[in-house]
Amino acid sequence: MEKTTCPVCGFFTPNDPVCMGASDSESIQNAVDAASRCGVGKVVIPAVNARTGECRWNVDRAILLPDHIHVVLDNAYLRQTDGSMDNVFRNAGMYAPEWLTPAGEQTDIRLSGIGTAVIDGGVPNGLTQGTSEKNGFPHVRFNNPILLHNVRNFSVENLIIRNQRWWGMNLCFCTDGRLSDITFEADDSILNQDGIDLRIGCQRIIVERIRGQAGDDLIALSGFLGGDKKLAVEGKSIDIRDILIRDVMGTSVSKTLVALRNHDGCVIRDITIDNIHDTSVGSDANHPYAVVRIGQKMYSHTRRSEPGETSNIHISNIHAHAYHGILINVTLTESVIRGIFCDKNVICAVTTQVGEDVAEKAHIRNIVQGAFIRNTVIEDIFCEPGGESDRAVVELARWEDCDGEENVTVRNIYAAGRRDVYSDFDT
Repeated sequence: MEKTTCPVCGFFTPNDPVCMGASDSESIQNAVDAASRCGVGKVVIPAVNARTGECRWNVDRAILLPDHIHVVLDNAYLRQTDGSMDNVFRNAGMYAPEWLTPAGEQTDIRLSGIGTAVIDGGVPNGLTQGTSEKNGFPHVRFNNPILLHNVRNFSVENLIIRNQRWWGMNLCFCTDGRLSDITFEADDSILNQDGIDLRIGCQRIIVERIRGQAGDDLIALSGFLGGDKKLAVEGKSIDIRDILIRDVMGTSVSKTLVALRNHDGCVIRDITIDNIHDTSVGSDANHPYAVVRIGQKMYSHTRRSEPGETSNIHISNIHAHAYHGILINVTLTESVIRGIFCDKNVICAVTTQVGEDVAEKAHIRNIVQGAFIRNTVIEDIFCEPGGESDRAVVELARWEDCDGEENVTVRNIYAAGRRDVYSDFDT
């Protein structure tokens, strides 16, 4: 690209003659590189693509984002090209020589939309968890529309992510950021169509005003040392902590709205989950098995999570319309669950087990249930009358010897005609 000067308007666009390349990805990347090089740090992708004359930008390779960059989708429609196997946006430092060291940390990356800004996964490309790194395929993470690793001070806001080919957003070792006003439009046509995934090392992040439908978990906090072990940053904690999730109005085809899972010594703590509305009411297609899930007795590689490693979790104002409000497995300590509002279709407001019928409908594999719960308050639960469930509102069941209760308080349950609490434990 020829030498550029900073534009008077204060930003570059891929329609600028100096940026226009042989493909849409090249044009956008040229604009990003020019904005970084001259110091304006801003790129605006408009609705109309001057190179093609269409209101569409076809992305066949990832747009690599440097430090101090703000990319704005101004009513723009970006679509992953059929057959492509790369992200739409990825931070430039990922896979660079120092990407697994503190020196490789990037900072100040912003993605935002104006109006109707869409990132569309298009049609499936054959790259799935089952084909990942097999027969010439790359890792399935290259299907994430947005992939960020080892980034500090970031934001992604006001975007629609449609037909994602795997998780919509994949963040690993990212800190001090905000994800807001994101809408997902997925139909569970591909395995694991999560919305937002915060993986190991993610800390001090706000996730707010999330809308729409995920095929799998809408928001997932996942700490395991499986494939993510290869992404570990030298000297950085693998724990997931200080995450605020609030104002979620959405659903999942069959899984959860918010899921917390951790094993292998990864700690999840200091998490606030507030004002979560399941919108599956009246929908024949959507039946999430829980609004919030804490723990799952699978996915461990070295050992399961131990008491104290999933702690200081504050959950409030949960509005449930499908099978369960809160599902707890493995461990939960030093936590509060407060304010669960259930319609008559909800089987249990809080439970440590899922019935075989629900598991089959939700396609939950390798069911191992039960939990150890300590120093936790469960209170202020309201159930709409007229339901058909014969199970207790709060159900604490033993499945393994390691399950148990210590200093658990359950109070203020309002559910006429139903048992308040069932427990397999004496405490």
